[in-house]
Amino acid sequence: MVGHGHEKAQRGIAPTTGGTVTGPRRAWSRLAVALAVSACLLTTACADDEPDSGRSGAETAASTSAAPSATGTLIETGLAQIDAGELGAAEGSFNSVLALEPDNVFALYNLGYIAQVREDVATAVTQYNAAISVDAEFAPALYNLAILTENADLVAATDLYRRVLDVNPDDVATLMRLGFALQELGQTDESQELLDRGIELDPTMADVEPPRYK
Repeated sequence: MVGHGHEKAQRGIAPTTGGTVTGPRRAWSRLAVALAVSACLLTTACADDEPDSGRSGAETAASTSAAPSATGTLIETGLAQIDAGELGAAEGSFNSVLALEPDNVFALYNLGYIAQVREDVATAVTQYNAAISVDAEFAPALYNLAILTENADLVAATDLYRRVLDVNPDDVATLMRLGFALQELGQTDESQELLDRGIELDPTMADVEPPRYK
């Protein structure tokens, strides 16, 4: 149920081979974190000290870009620990992020991912919902939450997949997953449109088997 790589996940888009439509989106990748840390340098909420009011945001970011924030360093450490299979250590790193920034979406999301890898569905759902409450358009959390929701409420899962497509209209994994769900619900016309679009974007999707719904 797991195993997405980093390459496209760094843009919030799942890889289109391997476990594309069967597993959760991988832990948020380094490029996204780097961009987020850069953005944080422009805000008082993410910086260790308030920026000099006499300097522009760009100047503040430039002067501090060589020194990543404590949360950025912890997130990088947690991601490396996930890559090494050290989930307990990674969980500790992301909880340390939350001690500094309780609403850090990357930490909340990655804790959800760790729980999903461990098949702790309740905790994963809680963490993904927390991430979405911080950023309603955080597509990886929406996608993984949709997967966890399918068997309990397939209609609700389709709503989550639609929210992913609102953010990333060409997200192949979501196009396929939503298409299969609608097919299961008997909405065959829209289902076929979505599946055709997914296969158009990535022809390897033609060989993907639909999920098995309980």
